[in-house]
Amino acid sequence: MQAIYILTKWLTLPGAMFRAVIEHLVCRVCRIPVEDNRIIRNDELFGHVEHEFAPTARKAFALCFVPAFICGFVGSLLILPSAIAVFYLQMTGWYMLVVNIIAYWFAISLFCNSYPLVEDALNMKEKVYGGKNVWLKIVYAPAFVCLYILSYAEKYCVTFLFALAGLVWLVVSM
Repeated sequence: MQAIYILTKWLTLPGAMFRAVIEHLVCRVCRIPVEDNRIIRNDELFGHVEHEFAPTARKAFALCFVPAFICGFVGSLLILPSAIAVFYLQMTGWYMLVVNIIAYWFAISLFCNSYPLVEDALNMKEKVYGGKNVWLKIVYAPAFVCLYILSYAEKYCVTFLFALAGLVWLVVSM
């Protein structure tokens, strides 16, 4: 399974690099020590920065949520013009096909790499649900559930399969 994971990370290299840079910036802002900042490696940390666990619930939430939000937002900004050109303006042709596939590849590489490692999601769970603040648990619950499920989806390459299905749908619709 790890070989498929590494292959999908190589196929979505721009998103993996962008996500690692955002994760490194969040670590710097939250003052979480970074142990190893190599982005490209052939293990489960491909596209992630090796860091210590976040000491508080806020920092753990920021470390999981901020890179996911930024990658999702930038990916949406990349795919939006292509979707408008194809579905609303009815632009067709080989040039539009190539431009849309490139934009879609960059967006998909961001979407596939936006989620945290399972260990970071579990650290967030420990910090949030280990405390006694009930309101904190209620506020963080929806984001935690989504990030936890999607971190497993990224680990087992399910996000990449959804991306391929979307690419096939885009090409067929042209």
